[in-house]
Amino acid sequence: MATSETSENKAKQTCNELEIQEDFTTDIHPLYSRIDRVSETHNTLTLNSSRISSQLAHLQSEHSSLTESRKTLQNKLDEDTKKITSLQQNLNTMTKLKNDLSSQNQNLQQEKRKLQSQISNLEDNCGRCLPNWVLMNNTCYYFAVSDAVLRKSWAAGRQECKKNGADLLVINTKEEQEFIVDTLKTLRYNLRFHYTNGFWMGLKDDHTEGTWKWLNGTNMTAGYWMPGEPNDDNAAEDCAAVYPAAHPLRAWNDAPCSYPLKWICEKEVDITPHNPQ
Repeated sequence: MATSETSENKAKQTCNELEIQEDFTTDIHPLYSRIDRVSETHNTLTLNSSRISSQLAHLQSEHSSLTESRKTLQNKLDEDTKKITSLQQNLNTMTKLKNDLSSQNQNLQQEKRKLQSQISNLEDNCGRCLPNWVLMNNTCYYFAVSDAVLRKSWAAGRQECKKNGADLLVINTKEEQEFIVDTLKTLRYNLRFHYTNGFWMGLKDDHTEGTWKWLNGTNMTAGYWMPGEPNDDNAAEDCAAVYPAAHPLRAWNDAPCSYPLKWICEKEVDITPHNPQ
């Protein structure tokens, strides 16, 4: 009996202890403490989340504003780039125009010098050369540039020179060659190259092919031929002509003596002083 009572008492004691442990109304119970901490943490996280949401909304607003500003600046940059490109094109156009005007001015200045030289020659020529002849040093030159003058063969052109006591052109120096070509250009006979635009000179190789001789009997020592000339095309080109070429020292061409071309005459000036009667 004693044993049974003792067991019963122990069971009651254990039950009481469990009831004490399960008493949730006690303030010091660990579960309430944990709930409070969780609640505080939740409140803190909620507050932080609210702040983060607010900051995120602010950042999104700033991002949108910056994006819009970037678009505005990009548009402004595109417009400025177009303006710069347009200004550069205008500058290039103006630079080209300036260069063209400068080139034209140089050409006009050169033309002016040539005309002044012609005027000087005409003044010096007064009474020394025939009308429409040009004086250089002590030689008078006639350039058959007039449209009224018909083209003739080499022999016929020479006869025209002889009518005036002259003969076909004989070139003795580089300076004379340059003078002849420059004068042709000054006289506005500046045509594109064509064999019919040449001027007969007193130079032939009809006696010995390849041996060019002047009318005064001297052999040609310095020739101012165009590239590839003389070529004696069809074995029939035995007379030489000078052309108003762009390069004055590359201005000769050989042609058949029967071709109708213009011609250039020359005549020495009589420098013997006249004795008064």
